[in-house]
Amino acid sequence: MSRRLMCAAFAALGLSALAPGFIHAGPDAGSGNLLAEAFEPSPVARASAIAWSRYEPHGYASRYRPRRERYNDAGSDWLGHSVAQIHAGFFDPDGPAGAGFLVGLRGGQQLDDMLQIGVGVDWRNKSGRATQVLQQTTGPGGEVIQVQRDLSRYSSNLFPALAYIQLSGPSNLPIVPYAGVAASWQILFLSADDFQTGQSFDATFDGFGWQAWAGAALPLSGRSRLLGEVFVNNADLGRDTYDAASNSNVHETVSTDGMGARFGVSWGF
Repeated sequence: MSRRLMCAAFAALGLSALAPGFIHAGPDAGSGNLLAEAFEPSPVARASAIAWSRYEPHGYASRYRPRRERYNDAGSDWLGHSVAQIHAGFFDPDGPAGAGFLVGLRGGQQLDDMLQIGVGVDWRNKSGRATQVLQQTTGPGGEVIQVQRDLSRYSSNLFPALAYIQLSGPSNLPIVPYAGVAASWQILFLSADDFQTGQSFDATFDGFGWQAWAGAALPLSGRSRLLGEVFVNNADLGRDTYDAASNSNVHETVSTDGMGARFGVSWGF
């Protein structure tokens, strides 16, 4: 439709350029002079031709480009945009402690097609309890009814706060690999209750650490991506406390070294 309108506009401009030549040419004018005057373009026609010559090479009206090409053209769609990520997974610390559930988020800036910086935070939770069965009976419908009491319970909550830098492959790949590293300040909350002895334990440990990860992202529509990554965490957290047995102040440490995996979605805005 835009080409037809342009052709009509050029035809109108051509007629406007020809008309003055035929009207004002005198009876003694030769045919060569008449044609030269008639086909001399008017200022309006010259300006329109220049504008069209500047417009046409870009191919906006005639060149078809697939959606993926427009989105991934030299990474320009990612340049200078904010990014966010939410994820869930697990973290398995070294030693006898078992794995715990993990959720977290990140937010930052996509500086170019391959470089991202930002901050984030994770929450790893693990809890449990010990119970004793006091009595077991069978209900009217054959259901097993147990009477039990709690002997003890515990909870462990780890919060690593991250400042990270992440490098990735070009965004026009079907699957985009990436890797990142982060400096971290980590806080660990431990609590336990022994209902048989009436003793309880509450402690908070903190300290510096680091994380590193590697993963792959599957581009979706727009700037959204599905992702999966494995990571390592390294930190020695500590606290100062009073030891009644030795009647002195002591320093306690807890290692949060371990590995885990995270799965989630990221998007740009």
